[in-house]
Amino acid sequence: MLSLHHCSGCHDNFYNPNCWSRKSGKMVWRIPIGINEPPPYKNKKKVRVPSCWHGGGSNRTIMVKPESITSEGYWKTF
Repeated sequence: MLSLHHCSGCHDNFYNPNCWSRKSGKMVWRIPIGINEPPPYKNKKKVRVPSCWHGGGSNRTIMVKPESITSEGYWKTF
């Protein structure tokens, strides 16, 4: 189970301070990409976030799996 401090900033934690997905969540590596940020994303740093984390409000960031970034720095779609 994740500790509550990992839920900070998550949209699911906004109305419920106990976090809806806390029991099933685990820490994973993701690359934060701003919604208005143009590619390439080659030099972006990986961060550890909960697998259930959903940004919301003023946090305009998408958490992308590292394997979804190509060697040229572009986000591949499947």
